[in-house]
Amino acid sequence: MVKVHFLLEDLLVEAPEGTSLQRIADAAGADITFGCRTGSCGTCRVHITQGLQHCGEPNAEERDFLKGLDAPPDQRLACQVIVHGDVAIEYLGL
Repeated sequence: MVKVHFLLEDLLVEAPEGTSLQRIADAAGADITFGCRTGSCGTCRVHITQGLQHCGEPNAEERDFLKGLDAPPDQRLACQVIVHGDVAIEYLGL
């Protein structure tokens, strides 16, 4: 099990390793807005404040989208992140 800390709500939840952050957020009722859920709209942009190394690598579409926003490497699209260890996140939105 991994622990995900949604910082803005101070919500700490556990989930099986390899679960998508989108699924974890939905199940926990975390306040993250998901638009397209495919990595092309950016409404679910988050800042990974701890545990970036525990997140699966971004795919080409997510990398290109975030590059277009000039986002730093610790910002990801929650709909695309697979969690492999403990993380702390802050919701940014678009």
